[in-house]
Amino acid sequence: MELYYKLLLYLDKRGFLNEMKKNCVSFLFECNTDKQSNRFPPLRQLLELDIMDLLNIFPDLGDFLIKEPLQFQRICNDILYACVKSLEYENKQNIDVMQVAVIIRLKCFPPHITYPNQRQYNGVIFLKGLLLDISTPSSYVFHTVWSCPEECENNEVILQFIPKAPPKCYICRNILFENSGLRRCGEQVKATFISEFELIPKKYLVADDLIPKLKIGRIYNIHVVVLKKIKAVWSVEETTYLPAPLTYPIPEDIKELFEVCDGVPWKFIYCLASPIGARVCPLHCFMHVKISLLLSLVSVKANSVLGSPIINVLISGYETKYVGDLMREAAKLADRSVLLGNSHGSVKTSFIASSGGVCFLPLPLYLYNQKQISHVLKTLESGEITTENSEMKMQCAVWAHTNYSKKITINNLSSIFGTVCRGDYGEYSDDISEFLLRGSMEETKMSRDEVKAIETVMSYINLTAGMNVTLDRTAENLLKNYFLAARKERPQVATIGSIGALIAVSMTSARLCHRSVANIDDALLAIWLHVCASPEPRFAPEEYLQTPPCIQKLHKNMTHFKDWLEQFTGSCIL
Repeated sequence: MELYYKLLLYLDKRGFLNEMKKNCVSFLFECNTDKQSNRFPPLRQLLELDIMDLLNIFPDLGDFLIKEPLQFQRICNDILYACVKSLEYENKQNIDVMQVAVIIRLKCFPPHITYPNQRQYNGVIFLKGLLLDISTPSSYVFHTVWSCPEECENNEVILQFIPKAPPKCYICRNILFENSGLRRCGEQVKATFISEFELIPKKYLVADDLIPKLKIGRIYNIHVVVLKKIKAVWSVEETTYLPAPLTYPIPEDIKELFEVCDGVPWKFIYCLASPIGARVCPLHCFMHVKISLLLSLVSVKANSVLGSPIINVLISGYETKYVGDLMREAAKLADRSVLLGNSHGSVKTSFIASSGGVCFLPLPLYLYNQKQISHVLKTLESGEITTENSEMKMQCAVWAHTNYSKKITINNLSSIFGTVCRGDYGEYSDDISEFLLRGSMEETKMSRDEVKAIETVMSYINLTAGMNVTLDRTAENLLKNYFLAARKERPQVATIGSIGALIAVSMTSARLCHRSVANIDDALLAIWLHVCASPEPRFAPEEYLQTPPCIQKLHKNMTHFKDWLEQFTGSCIL
């Protein structure tokens, strides 16, 4: 009985008892106004409990709720039924206990609370998963009413389910029949969730007030109570990413690297991206690819926090085998990644499952069937994923690669992806051969420094993702002048989608440098990446577009590229 008293005190202290009284008054008023057509209506009371608040005031009561949720709900039902009986209304004695039910919703549930009996599915089970699909709504019963064919007095039976066999009358023992007109129903859907620790998606029944909260592609905290073979979802809470505060300390390694690079974006990002795929190729190889993948990772995280544009990556070249391996390694830095196969891969499901992360195509585009390619391009062009019951905005980055030897028009693809990244043109063949030979002779495990470098990059991406960035006037003018000049020179290379990609790269570059304003150096990096990947013949001389193995030579290349860009656009950069 002590738990009853504590629960009554808590409900009274938080104003829930007053809400119950108001709900009971309106319920009894409706029952008395129309007694014929409104017989046996359901009384449902929504009770939203703050678990942290309950544990703070009555720790044993909160512990009882988490361990024995069904008993806790029965106590709440008894309180609500007692509230109905305490009011002075006509025919209140006809209200059956089966008409009354409390619907408990949990919030601020601490995920670190676990109990040894979790494997036995006792208590409230905390799950976390990404919503993949929602079925069409279907009805379920609040309660059913069964009557005696002999019309025995006061022998109508109310059940909160549909029994397999009809019940019998308590007086004449005849089989009761259901008054279908008195059946009270609600709505429920089957929601398919996938957890990061499970390979197979699981379906849960989500009912009534929780349905509007479901949005495909979002991550939810799910609180489940298992009833024999049925899993009842008590509440779902969408998880949101909050930006890191500006005062949060930057890792010392990153801070020192930024100071050594004098705060120049293309120097800093060059060094920051070099550890990606360190076990696949030398640090200085495929730097265009590594930089583009790093910028895409930052844009995906920023999209989850701020809703900013996502940078998709399409890599071209003569041979792109190592590019696929690099994408696989870089995808490990994302919150989640999905590999799209060429035989049994659903594009729609892959894009939804990779929301907040990366969906990468490890094989060249020409190896995928035409239906998959058209679905990928159509979804990228519209930016929306259409399912049977809803539509959602695309929330993942797409990484793909192709080569010039196959009959796929790069210009058409670049208009959809926004830009094309410079891949393998044979300039790294000797370095890669030496790297592979050394690796075959000296098998080495990943060192602590390599692991630390990757972890530092991941933490820094999370730290900078919440930066709100704007373009300054000089960067905006440079991007505009370059786009107009490139459009005049070759319209099929500078597509309409290119200007959006240039702006996104510039702003992501500033975000990665922990700045709130994108300056002319960020715009220069975006233009350099765009020119490097344009089909041959390129706008700028080839020697300005390659990435040398050291910063000093890269600085000389960028200095010459600035001179060329001033002549090409007619803008003064310095």
